[in-house]
Amino acid sequence: MIVSVLLLTVTLFFVPDAKSQNLGPSVNTEGDEYVNQIIHDSIIFTRRSGNEFIFVTELVDRNYLPAKSLDINWNNVNSVGAANFTPDMRRLYFVGIGYRDGFGRGDIYYSDYIDNQWSTPVNIGKPINSATMESQPCISADGNELYFVRDTKQYKSNIYLSEKNYGRWSAPKPLNSLNTKYNEMSPFVSAKDNILYFASDVDGGLGGYDIYMCRRLPNGDWGKPENLGKPINSEKNEISFRVSADGRKCYVSSDRDGGFGGFDIYVFDYEEPDVSEYLPHTPFVMRNIQFEFDSAILHESSFASIDSLANYLKDNPLITIEISGHTDNSGTKEHNLQLSEARANSVKAALIERGILSERMSVVGYGAQKPLVPNDSEENKVLNRRVEVSLLVLLPLY
Repeated sequence: MIVSVLLLTVTLFFVPDAKSQNLGPSVNTEGDEYVNQIIHDSIIFTRRSGNEFIFVTELVDRNYLPAKSLDINWNNVNSVGAANFTPDMRRLYFVGIGYRDGFGRGDIYYSDYIDNQWSTPVNIGKPINSATMESQPCISADGNELYFVRDTKQYKSNIYLSEKNYGRWSAPKPLNSLNTKYNEMSPFVSAKDNILYFASDVDGGLGGYDIYMCRRLPNGDWGKPENLGKPINSEKNEISFRVSADGRKCYVSSDRDGGFGGFDIYVFDYEEPDVSEYLPHTPFVMRNIQFEFDSAILHESSFASIDSLANYLKDNPLITIEISGHTDNSGTKEHNLQLSEARANSVKAALIERGILSERMSVVGYGAQKPLVPNDSEENKVLNRRVEVSLLVLLPLY
């Protein structure tokens, strides 16, 4: 494992106080420590004391080894932070501040592990980087989703997502289900890619910044954010949160009382929520499901959403679904009913091709009977032409 060779031999140890749960002086300092990633028993983090650099510590026999600078030849040359390795440990994403080839104050860069060394950092370029600041990259487990933070024109920060299609990153889109007029930052996707954690200073929290989570819906969108509450959040600020791969430990950077100064890293016992807490019969509009005009033939652009739903069903084998088709009010009632059912069956067939059992899915066509909005404009008719999925059976896991 590449990370294991990044730590130098040490002789001092610190056993964290179970009550404070602070990682202690081997890791935390008078400056700021921001947890970036947990890789097995190694903790990758950014330390800011003037400039920002990447550090690593390791848990050995319940002791955190004194942190050392990450052993990469270009680390500590320029300000670097927010490190995030791909699952195969062959690529490192990070934020570079004030680089000569940058588009803005801070940009996202990457470095590859080639021939036993890390390559010179490469600016990830447009459309991800822009004239504003991009930072805090987080790559999904499959390597096809890149979450990051972009500063807005109002000097606020929001979370964006870019998806890799045929080897190219798409134009980033803001995650409107969780972004607010306040600041959202430090995105982290769990190992199964079904829970997204982030920090926000939106009104209603316990302190300045709190940690929130939201679950991935069957249509690939993210659900309503939930505050993680105490003891993870406090009356102060929690701005960076990570969960171990087994979901049993979580790490948070906080400036709560009792630390060593600035933001310190704390560890907690944790039980990651299960996505099976969704309520049954909740309908989800399948985003980007498109058909040929007046037919049930799926556009190729629909398959990304269908792949997302198939993966969700594979991860939750006790769930069955209803697929419903809907049209606008153009055409006769009989035609609309037939077309909507045929379109729902096309989605079912595509899911069967992806390994989902037919008996887990039922199909119904509603025609124009359940419009989302009045059919009084072409824009509204587009919204009413849709496929929805409802969770019909949600059996408890024992």
